[in-house]
Amino acid sequence: MKDIASEVELSKATLYLYFQNKESLFFAIVLRGTRILNDIIREAVKKEEKGIEKVTAFRNAYNKFTMQYPDYINIYNYFQSGRFNLSTSTDFKKGSKPLKTRVDVSIPYVSQCAMEILKLRKERFSILCNSVQKGIDDGTIRQDLNPVEVAVLLSAISKNLSNIPPDREKILHDHGIDHEKYFLDVSDLIEHMIMNKNL
Repeated sequence: MKDIASEVELSKATLYLYFQNKESLFFAIVLRGTRILNDIIREAVKKEEKGIEKVTAFRNAYNKFTMQYPDYINIYNYFQSGRFNLSTSTDFKKGSKPLKTRVDVSIPYVSQCAMEILKLRKERFSILCNSVQKGIDDGTIRQDLNPVEVAVLLSAISKNLSNIPPDREKILHDHGIDHEKYFLDVSDLIEHMIMNKNL
């Protein structure tokens, strides 16, 4: 907190007027990044008509966010690391028992941020799932696929595309493959897996 106060040219005491503790500040940062991510995805998906195009727009928007805001992705990955035990938004309902975690989510601001982060996460999943369903309905995505399963798989792929371990990055680099080429190749592979071949 001392380092942050110094960076923003405030006293540590003044910083505590805005954030009760380190956790409050951390959750505020995660929430800010999550809002930006959702805005980018919402805007991109809304512009497309066909389901397969919406799925591609979702993935491209997620990649754009990871390229423009790598620090937010790193912070979000830490948020999801299991340290906070944030399995469902019901964990934060008023009057519920405190979570068994090293972070005190009973602090109202932290609880409020956590609920909104999880709500936005759910919204992102719904956008992706609805995009897959739209593709099934309009015939651009295979009819035999379950939209929930596809959305879970695509979510995992999107997350991991932004979180390639350094040793794997080196292997790709040694084979002349940069992040952009890798992203495009994986995107093509995904489209071939889910696209309706009869088009």
